[in-house]
Amino acid sequence: MTKRNIGEIILTRLSRSIDLSNQLFIVDYVDSLFGLLVAIVLSQNTSDKNSIKALRNLMEETQLLPEKILSLKDEKLEELIRPGGLYKEKAKRIKELARMMVNGYSLEKILNMPVEEARRELLKIPGIGKKTADVFLAIHGKETIGVDTHAARVSKRLGIAPQDGKYEDIRRALLRVFKGQENYDIVHRYLIALGRKWCKAKDPICHECPLNDICQYYRKRKKKS
Repeated sequence: MTKRNIGEIILTRLSRSIDLSNQLFIVDYVDSLFGLLVAIVLSQNTSDKNSIKALRNLMEETQLLPEKILSLKDEKLEELIRPGGLYKEKAKRIKELARMMVNGYSLEKILNMPVEEARRELLKIPGIGKKTADVFLAIHGKETIGVDTHAARVSKRLGIAPQDGKYEDIRRALLRVFKGQENYDIVHRYLIALGRKWCKAKDPICHECPLNDICQYYRKRKKKS
């Protein structure tokens, strides 16, 4: 079984077992490039449930318009996004993003660049890390994939990414395994859903997982039991 075969098997089985329309993803609540980056920033280090609360507060107050966000006092912005956690740091990042947009920064221009060049440009923005950049680009059809805690955990357990791999190691491994997919954002969503439903950090429900027969972690657990 080749790595690419494994990727196809994973996606086929997960698509039969998981309805993505029933999953919460904060990126589905916005319809602008700026709003998308803000949403991804709000999702950092918290659950989508909490970050969606913060996003809704911000949308009601500002309609996610950069000018309105810039006009908010820092304390007000922090209060709005408090449900998402790390609100002081995130408020600074969102204010800086809004300032860049008001000053003419073009996210459309970024999306017209080759993927690696686009990544480098996004990573120059204060507060934008690799995961944020990759999620943003994958949503717009670029050949890259975000690596959040769910994606890292399930890929290592399945054995499709190095056990001691860092962000870039895991990202490259996933791109190899799922090479040729039309939409890497969908791949990422399935990995997140897998982590939420079965491959939990604590007490994974391995016996119900549709991938347990190809999972290294499950095989090791069975040998120990």
